[in-house]
Amino acid sequence: MEITYHFHHLESSDGLKDYAKKKIEKLAAHFNAFHSAMVRFRVETKIEHSVELTLNGDGVQFIATEKGADMYAIIDALEEKLGKQIRKHKEKHLGASHRGERG
Repeated sequence: MEITYHFHHLESSDGLKDYAKKKIEKLAAHFNAFHSAMVRFRVETKIEHSVELTLNGDGVQFIATEKGADMYAIIDALEEKLGKQIRKHKEKHLGASHRGERG
């Protein structure tokens, strides 16, 4: 999977990249249709940071944004948010096909 990182108002950090990559790979294990991801790290103020994570797959895109003081804690929160989105998507689409419904 191709992962693109963007750093706004802060220096590129291998530690943040590695941490985000580990979380993205964990999410990708639950949904194998992902082909790319984009992570945007931003420093809003001295004490407020934000991270946006976008996962792109075959005909599906998951996006989550979170703000906080600690980038690593933000990435953890994004993993939880995107995990919920992926589970909801799978339940909606796999559940309908198992029941013989369309849509």
